[in-house]
Amino acid sequence: MIEDVIDIRTGHPGPTLAVTVLLHGDETCGLAVADAVAAGRIAPGKGRLIVPVMNRPAHTAVGGPRRHLGTDMNRLWCEAGIAADRPEAVRARAVLPLLREADAILDLHSLPHQDVPFLMRSALRPASEHLADALADVVPRTVIAPPPVNRGPALFETALLPPDTAIVVAECGRHGSADADAVALALVVTALRTHGMIDAPTPIPTVPPFGREGAGTYEFVDEVRLRHGPFRPAASFGGFHPLRRGETYGYDGTHPMVADEDCRILLTRPAVKPGDEALTLVRRKVGDGRWTGRDTPQDQRSPA
Repeated sequence: MIEDVIDIRTGHPGPTLAVTVLLHGDETCGLAVADAVAAGRIAPGKGRLIVPVMNRPAHTAVGGPRRHLGTDMNRLWCEAGIAADRPEAVRARAVLPLLREADAILDLHSLPHQDVPFLMRSALRPASEHLADALADVVPRTVIAPPPVNRGPALFETALLPPDTAIVVAECGRHGSADADAVALALVVTALRTHGMIDAPTPIPTVPPFGREGAGTYEFVDEVRLRHGPFRPAASFGGFHPLRRGETYGYDGTHPMVADEDCRILLTRPAVKPGDEALTLVRRKVGDGRWTGRDTPQDQRSPA
């Protein structure tokens, strides 16, 4: 038996859904889901529900919770990465056989500075599209990520799982917030309903009124890395902040960072030194049919 895993087998035929939580030790919204499942407040009626708590040692570490214990668990999902003799790699190896049994995986995360939730799926895993579309009823912003460059693969990008396994990442909101917990719970109930594992009348937890600001499907423009450092944002960006071409959005040391096109800031990071990822920019996917209004009601900016 693998420790710190909730594994519910209903005894009735149905799919297997895995919900990975605490892949980063400071992203606690998934613990609300683990607690709800353990207490029976979320209970499938068909199939199997697996909830691995991925990195509890980082969560309970002295001075924590910490993101990781030295290795980012969401950058090692390849053969070489999981073969390493490090705590995160050992844990990933232990849980991988369970994840290989899943038909779908919902990977729950949160963000240090951002309240607006969004979903991510890999461009290399088209099987994830249906699940992302279903979860858009709760979180109406989905980012399609290209293959990773100059870093190890995240769980949703891994080639270690069957290609027909649907994997969707949910960035549920700000670290430690009740809003992020509510979004995580609503997404899990919606995923269970989507797979026919729970009765349709089961209520979906109420989520905060984030509205449909920036609703739609996005693709990457750039993962911006520092050349000089440190990174200083030009303003406080709350997530999916729209930029116009030519707008200065921050400084790489003393050097202005300017948008090359109309786009949005997906998220920022505490980047300090050359090579650090400072932020990710995204644009609206061409042909996206889910957008029904202007991106920025306060002005007339072009939709990103």
